[in-house]
Amino acid sequence: MPRRAATGLAALWMLATVGITAAHAAPRTTAAPALRTAGAFMLEDIRIKVDGKWGLAWKSLYPAHKIVAPRSVYIQCEASTPWAAPVKSVKLVGVHRATFRVPGGGTVGGAAVVMRIAVKWHGERDPIVFTHVFHLVPVNGHWTWLLSPQRYALYRHDGCGNFPVA
Repeated sequence: MPRRAATGLAALWMLATVGITAAHAAPRTTAAPALRTAGAFMLEDIRIKVDGKWGLAWKSLYPAHKIVAPRSVYIQCEASTPWAAPVKSVKLVGVHRATFRVPGGGTVGGAAVVMRIAVKWHGERDPIVFTHVFHLVPVNGHWTWLLSPQRYALYRHDGCGNFPVA
């Protein structure tokens, strides 16, 4: 083997070794937050919405949904459509990995967060209690929430409480 080729091969081997060593020594980063954080994120997101802090809620909305529901439109729309009944309690039931369809998009992997929600109805004694599964999508290391298919359809058709006429 000519001397020049041997030198080049040795240099390539050293660069590869240094690169592999550096890659293993570098801190690990991930595009997805830990699954154990999804429940706390969803509880906080619901609290923000119950408190009517729509601008703050919009910040963690899935990026593609921000295009369909621009911040000013989202805030105005959500502020003008109050909750049907006061929220009495929200409890985390469970969290698991899931694959699901994003309204207006494709199928993605993320978290399914199961919540039990109680709303006041005709007094304190008889709340309506239901269980709902919320889907979260990881984006750049943090969770984002999705518009429901119905809300997505409203925003996509420039509506705010007005379904498009078929």
